[in-house]
Amino acid sequence: MFNYVLLSLKNYKKAYLKNDIISGIVVAALTIPVAMGYAQVAGLPPIYGLYASFLPILGYAIFASSPQMIFGIDATASAITGSILVALGIAAGSAEALAFVPMLAFFTGIFFILFAVLKVGKFVSYVSKPVMSGFISGISLSILVGQIPKMMGLNADGTDFFGNLAIIVGQFLQSNWIGFSMAIVSAIVILFFKKKFPKIPMSLIVLVIATIITGVFQLDQYNIVIVGSIPSGFPQFAIPDFLHFDNWVGAIGGGLVITIACFADSLLTSESFALQNKYEVDDNRELFAFGMSNFAAAISGVSSVSASVSRTAANVQFKGKTQLVSIVAAAVIAIVLLFLSGFLYYMPQPVLSAIIFAALVGVIDVKYFLSLAKYAKDQAAIWLLSMVGVLIVGVLFGVGVGVLLSFIMMIIKVLSPSGDVLGQITGKDRYYSLRRHPEAKEIPGVIIYRYASALYFANSEEFADHIKKAVKDDTKTFIFDASAMTGVDVSAAETLGNVLTWLDEHHIQYYFVKTLGDLVDDFNENELNYIETDGHIVATIDEALKLIAK
Repeated sequence: MFNYVLLSLKNYKKAYLKNDIISGIVVAALTIPVAMGYAQVAGLPPIYGLYASFLPILGYAIFASSPQMIFGIDATASAITGSILVALGIAAGSAEALAFVPMLAFFTGIFFILFAVLKVGKFVSYVSKPVMSGFISGISLSILVGQIPKMMGLNADGTDFFGNLAIIVGQFLQSNWIGFSMAIVSAIVILFFKKKFPKIPMSLIVLVIATIITGVFQLDQYNIVIVGSIPSGFPQFAIPDFLHFDNWVGAIGGGLVITIACFADSLLTSESFALQNKYEVDDNRELFAFGMSNFAAAISGVSSVSASVSRTAANVQFKGKTQLVSIVAAAVIAIVLLFLSGFLYYMPQPVLSAIIFAALVGVIDVKYFLSLAKYAKDQAAIWLLSMVGVLIVGVLFGVGVGVLLSFIMMIIKVLSPSGDVLGQITGKDRYYSLRRHPEAKEIPGVIIYRYASALYFANSEEFADHIKKAVKDDTKTFIFDASAMTGVDVSAAETLGNVLTWLDEHHIQYYFVKTLGDLVDDFNENELNYIETDGHIVATIDEALKLIAK
C-alpha cells in the first residue's frame, strides 16, 4: 500500500512517532486561528477555515510525495477566491458564495490533475524567484491592508487595496477604539513572540484569551463584531451541485487562475524544503496530491487550498518527519469541530484580523527586495513591478501580470545570455572570466571566448556581435569554449557560418573546445561539418594552445 499512498509512512520508524505527534498538535494550533481568518478573506464564514483544515489536509497527506509539507487554506488561494467573488458581484458569505466557492475548488483540483497528467512539474523552474516573491508579497500586502479596517471596526467588504487605504485614512476617527486597541495589542504580542519565542503558538493563545475576555465582559455590547453562533460537527460533505450551477465561465476560469497562481508557489515550497532536509519529491505526484486535496476542499464546501510555508516551517522546526503530522493535525481540528466550536461564539473579529495581519507581515519579503536592489537592480525592478501590479490591477489580474513577467524574464534570459572572454591568473591552471576577475590577463594574440547558451535565431546576431567586438588588431587565434553551448538551430547555424568566414577573411585561426556531442551533431546537420572535418574541434583549451605554438 505504501508504494501508492501514504508514501512517507513506508518503513516508518518508531523514533519518529513522538515528534510527529507533537508537530501535528503544533501545526493544528497554528492552523486554527489563521484558517478562520483566511476563510473570511475567501468570502466564507470563519468556521469554513476549520472545515478546510480537515479533509483537504488528509487528501494531500494520502497522495503526497513530500513527507513534511503542510497543505491547507492559505493566503494566495484565499485572496484570489475573494477577488473573484468581488469581480463577479457575489456577496461574501451569501448563499451564492457558499455554492460558487466549492466549485472553484473543484476546478482547481481538475486543473492540478491535468497538470500532473501532462507532467508540467518541471516548468516550475521557469518561474523566476523575483516574480514569485514580488507576486506573493503583493498578495500579502493586499490582504494585510484589507484586515486593518476590520481591526478598526469599519466595514470594508469587497474593497480593493486603494479603497481600503481610503477607508483607513478617511474613517480613522470613526474606529471602534476598544476593538482597535485589542487588535493592536494582539498583533504586537504575536509579532514579539514570533521573533523571540517562535515555538510558542501565540496566535492561538491570544485568540483564546481575547475570546474569554470578550465573553466575560460582554464586549459585543460595545459594537465589537464577534463571530457568533457556529454549528458544531463536520461540514455536510457533498459533491458541488452541478445541476443547478450556471456560472461555468467564472468557475472554470477562476479555477485555472488559482491553479496557475498556486502551482509555482506550492511546488517551489515542496522542492525548497526537500532540498533543505535532503530528500526528494516527485513534482508531478505533488501536483496530483494538490488536485486531490482541492477535490476534498470542494466536497467540504470550502475554498481552494495550497501549500503553507509557515506551517511547513513549523513542522520542520518541531522535527516532524512524515505526513502523520498532517493526520494528527486533522484529528485535532476534528476534535475542535465536534466538541469546542461553541467556545468560538465570542471570538472577536478585530483580533482575528490582527492574527492574519501578524501572519502576513513577515511574508512581504522586503529583505529579499533590498538585496536585489543592492546587487541586481534589474531583478529588483521586476520584483517591484510584480508586487505593484497586484496592487494596481488586483489580485485576480495580478496572476496574469506575474505569469507575463515570468515569460518576459525567460525570453530576456534566452536573448541575453552572458558571453565572457577568458584569461589566465598567475599561478593558477584554470581560465577565468576577465569581467569577473580583473586580475586575469589575456594571452597575447589569443581570444578565449565562452558563450553561455544554446544558439537560436533570436540570439545569434548578438553572438556574432560579441565575437567581432572581442577580436583585436593583434588577434591571431580565436578559441570557442563551447562547454555551455548546448545546440544551434538552422538560422543560428547560418550566422555562425558567416562569423567563421569573417574570421577566415581576417586570417584568424579558430578552434572549438569542450564541445558537446549534440552541438557537433547540429554542426553536421546544418552544413557546418567542416568545423569537425577540418580539425577545428579539439578537446581542451590547453590542446588548442599547443597547436598554436607549433
